[in-house]
Amino acid sequence: MTRRQKDPLRPLTEAERVALEQLSRAAGEPASHVARARLVLAVAGGQSYTAAARGGGRRSGDAVAQLVARFNPASIPLQ
Repeated sequence: MTRRQKDPLRPLTEAERVALEQLSRAAGEPASHVARARLVLAVAGGQSYTAAARGGGRRSGDAVAQLVARFNPASIPLQ
């Protein structure tokens, strides 16, 4: 059984989703930005923080939870 997410991801606007999808496929962007975009999209797609972290090559969902907490009040870019 998984823990309840303390700070769940807010719903993405259509513009944010499009920008994140473009960023997640961008070859000319820094790898860290691409990875963050993929993690946010994974969580937005319904994956848990842990599942998103493992899918993104990370060990723990804690970093994903921190990323989501930073993303929630902000808008694109994910820097």
